[in-house]
Amino acid sequence: MTRGRHPDQGRALAEPVAKHRGVVHMIEPGQNTLLDIVITGSGIFGAVAIRRAQRLHAPLPDLEDGFNDLINQIRQLPSGDQISREIWWYNRDGHLRFFRIEGTGLVELAADGSPLPDRQDKGWNRLQVRQAETKREVPRGSAGEVLTGSRT
Repeated sequence: MTRGRHPDQGRALAEPVAKHRGVVHMIEPGQNTLLDIVITGSGIFGAVAIRRAQRLHAPLPDLEDGFNDLINQIRQLPSGDQISREIWWYNRDGHLRFFRIEGTGLVELAADGSPLPDRQDKGWNRLQVRQAETKREVPRGSAGEVLTGSRT
């Protein structure tokens, strides 16, 4: 059983992400509701709980400690190759962080559901979207200019 208000902001943030992964089934919030979203499509079934984390950038063990009861409840759901039990954390700034709940631990995911590479140098991985660089002109005679023909 959860405490406090249901995560309306988190549900609004998560719905567009979930729609990119398949057909989204939003679960009506309630006192004993464990999941918030079920995602189905092309051979997958995603069971997702959405929760707000005070310190989204915290190391994974700290996040796990704060949500240990919820994670253990989700672990009791069926699992398999085509069933993904997930928890999506968000913060008040509108950032999301995605994890698959395995039998013994959590695996951080990208927004598309693929596992992120394990990165020990950073506390967490974040998807950043940048504008594409515009093509710059290279001054004539510079090292970046492509030479054609013979220069003899």
